[in-house]
Amino acid sequence: MRMALFPRCLSAFAWVAAAAVLSGAAHAAAAGAVAEPLSVRCGGTTCDAEIRRPPGVARPPVIIMAHGFGALRDWGLTPFADRFVQAGFAVVRFDYRGFGRSGGQPRRVVDGPAHVDDWVSVIDAVAARPDVDGSRLGIWGSSYSGGQVLVAASRRPQVVKAVSSQVPFVHGLSSALRYPLRHQPAAMWMAIRDALRGEGEAPLYMPIISADGSTAALICDECVAGYSKLVPKGQEGENKVAARFLFSLPFFYPIDSAPKVQAPTLVIAAAQDGLIPVQKVRDTAKALPRGEYVELAGAHHFSPYSGPVFEQVVARQTAFFRQHLAR
Repeated sequence: MRMALFPRCLSAFAWVAAAAVLSGAAHAAAAGAVAEPLSVRCGGTTCDAEIRRPPGVARPPVIIMAHGFGALRDWGLTPFADRFVQAGFAVVRFDYRGFGRSGGQPRRVVDGPAHVDDWVSVIDAVAARPDVDGSRLGIWGSSYSGGQVLVAASRRPQVVKAVSSQVPFVHGLSSALRYPLRHQPAAMWMAIRDALRGEGEAPLYMPIISADGSTAALICDECVAGYSKLVPKGQEGENKVAARFLFSLPFFYPIDSAPKVQAPTLVIAAAQDGLIPVQKVRDTAKALPRGEYVELAGAHHFSPYSGPVFEQVVARQTAFFRQHLAR
């Protein structure tokens, strides 16, 4: 396993210049990549997705992406997708069952194992497409999906050729123990009431984040500002998940799948992550047979989505996918 630690301070001028050049190139190339809608069969219903292919590239390698806890595919993932398309990759982004325009009931239920099943369904469908090279398939996840891609890769070792896992959720109990004690009674009461809902009844929803300090699913110093920046205007009503997630999240352990991941895997951690204990991410990276580990000094959970940290991260991920999927 290779390890690296980015410095805390970088030349502001260098990063601004690099960002301008790379963003401009990505925008120009990605502008010619038309998004085509996809519908993938997932567990008795459909997962809504889209594919973008780099112009002029026949059967390009492909990267599959999906978001983390309660988020939709267009919440902050477009800049990453733009860079990957600009680098010559096709990109497929999808939403889990019960989210966005995907089918399935009940709605907005966060369930790690069920999401992994959706990953596997999409991987199988994309690998069989004639317009991309299914033998050069990578997967990209962040936060909750950063852990899910490890499990999915372990289930499709002959198909997945590269894995990018960003600020990943890897150890359910350790993350659950980060949840503030003062909010636990109210959160558990909501989860119990939701779990008792009858078949066909709408879930009892909990806000993902709460600006007024009330009980929410995600509570950390960077959570409100960081998550809010991901949500596009007009979609604030999607700031909710079924409260029952509290009964499954503590028992989801992507770290256990790490030794079974055969593909090269890039793990990027945030040293000051308020949601994910960074030591567990280090342990996961060490357990990967072909792992590369990058720890972002001074960064928090949402740092990779914007600014200079985004530039660091997306450049490293693009180089990683080029190394392992290009030929």
